[in-house]
Amino acid sequence: MGIVVKVRIDGARETLAAFRKLPKEASAELRDANQKISEDMAEKIRTAARSSDAQSALVAQGIKARRDRVPTVQAGGKKRVGRNRKPLDKVLLGANFGARFLNQFRRQTGGFQGSEDYWFFSTVEREEPRIAKEWTDAADRVLSQWGRGG
Repeated sequence: MGIVVKVRIDGARETLAAFRKLPKEASAELRDANQKISEDMAEKIRTAARSSDAQSALVAQGIKARRDRVPTVQAGGKKRVGRNRKPLDKVLLGANFGARFLNQFRRQTGGFQGSEDYWFFSTVEREEPRIAKEWTDAADRVLSQWGRGG
């Protein structure tokens, strides 16, 4: 299970449509440029997790950048962590969102639904403008290079 998050970027759909008209190497270059952006985002999320609490620090090792055309980070996995050797997927949501009835996790924040998180989505949201600008700049560079014939 786990969590996969892709950053929302205005105009990304149109930009990716333009890439479909170019050779596959152009998309590969965008993926390469995007890998660094995704790795930077993953590191910021790992740092937020490590500074949150002990369970979140355990989960930090399962946060990884995914190679895609838009910034993407994945968290979770089957690796077993902690004293009770639970899979990351089983600890991830409780560490990030808290819980109302499971005492091993912090108290769930937010209203009735408990929609606020401690570190994962809030970090992505905070970094979204910077990430969107970096991605747009990278896409513009690749498009202008390949628009001139590669």
